Amino acid sequence: MSTDKSNLFAKEFLDAYLKLGLGSMTKSDMDALVMWLLDRHGLNGSGPLSVLSNQTISERLRTPVAKVKKLRYEAALKFGVFTSVEDLAKTRLLHSLSTATFEPDKDKICLIIEDALVKHWLQGQLKINGQIFDHPFNTEIVRVSSDAFFNVLSSIFDKKSVDTLRTNFAAAKKLTDEKQRAEKLSKLASDFVSRAAKAAGKSVAGAIIGVPTA
Repeated sequence: MSTDKSNLFAKEFLDAYLKLGLGSMTKSDMDALVMWLLDRHGLNGSGPLSVLSNQTISERLRTPVAKVKKLRYEAALKFGVFTSVEDLAKTRLLHSLSTATFEPDKDKICLIIEDALVKHWLQGQLKINGQIFDHPFNTEIVRVSSDAFFNVLSSIFDKKSVDTLRTNFAAAKKLTDEKQRAEKLSKLASDFVSRAAKAAGKSVAGAIIGVPTA
């Protein structure tokens, strides 16, 4: 970690730690704060750890994956830079989608979302729309009606961007060549994120970079 980064890490840590008075922060909150700062600033010049998966962070910090998930979730709620959990969840949903691959499963769509905050918030939005959020054996795999998923996206992001995504997804499903189909599907999410972030403005586009993935 560079000197400037180290100073920023230390300043943000002390600002948060001393906010309610010396010794007031619990150990669990302190751990969450450190996780938040590592995701933002990195460790020993590594750059933000936010771009790394829970498994990679687990190996690097020598702590269980379940603990990494828990700390990242708590850190986002307690130390997030957004004014509301909803705003944070929307931005982190875009971040999760930026590295996702959509996989058709009959009338459903499958994707992997490691971010617990995003997963819980998306589940709530789907319930509001009367849809079931399906967890297969792997709890990080999300399987939901493609129409319901796109409808939720339309209520959050630029409708034109979502309509383009819906059209491209339907076209990709019809491809019979497996290689072409896989290549098309692999690009859908990142292309959508670029369009949606641009439509939302610079603040959202900038916030996507460096936001934790889980």
